Amino acid sequence: MTPPHDPPAQAAVVGTGRWIAAARALETARPDRLFNDPWAELLAGESGKATLEAADYNPFLPVRTRYFDDRILGAAQKHSQIVLLGAGLDTRAFRLPFPGSCTVFEIDYAEAFTEKEAILRTTPARCERRCVHADLSGPWSQALLDAGFDRRTPTIWVAEGLFFYLAEADAESLVCDTAALSAGGSTFLADLFGTGLLALEGMAPLVAARRSAGRPLPFCTDSPETLFRAGGWSESTVVQPGQPAANFGRLAQVPGARDAGQQTNLRTYLLTATL
Repeated sequence: MTPPHDPPAQAAVVGTGRWIAAARALETARPDRLFNDPWAELLAGESGKATLEAADYNPFLPVRTRYFDDRILGAAQKHSQIVLLGAGLDTRAFRLPFPGSCTVFEIDYAEAFTEKEAILRTTPARCERRCVHADLSGPWSQALLDAGFDRRTPTIWVAEGLFFYLAEADAESLVCDTAALSAGGSTFLADLFGTGLLALEGMAPLVAARRSAGRPLPFCTDSPETLFRAGGWSESTVVQPGQPAANFGRLAQVPGARDAGQQTNLRTYLLTATL
């Protein structure tokens, strides 16, 4: 869960990126780490560390990162395009052993890349890497195409921690637009929250601020498969954190059945959709 405040979009992107980088740095320092991100501490900075220390630590964060890492690498053997939607301070182009033929496109606000590029300027990426400055709540497809995205090549789309920052209409548009840009055999990886998240006490300040300003609430859904099917993705599956495929010995195990255990609208969904 993100801290319950509601700064302007660009500031939220940068602040959240530092917080998530601090979580990656904390995981990297563990002897039993699930992944290694040697740049995370520098990217987090003091503000990212302070945000992480002020919040209740969520063990889901490293599990989510490792879960996506494994699935991206598994698909990358047969894909040559990877698009990180809302990339922020993501370092996968530097830390994952992608095939040299891969191209990683990172899409985010220009502000999200400023400090990242300064810190990583002398670090070679492990594949072709292209930064795309765009707002995913507005038109962004042409900017990606202008950066060399090939609509004929199967693509891995990754939306890690993104959907919560979109309004419902923007989330639906993103799902549709990625399907329209995708060749057959493409994959979409995302995490989505159930609607019960917005009813939690810790989210009350953000919800109240949005309603007071007449702004849409963050996007949550209890039917992620329906969202992607309506957007043009032919198949989708979901895994809940804590199930065997998304646990890594860090989370309490949850039942495999969707109608068992945890209250439905408080679930988190790790979704894989395909064309």
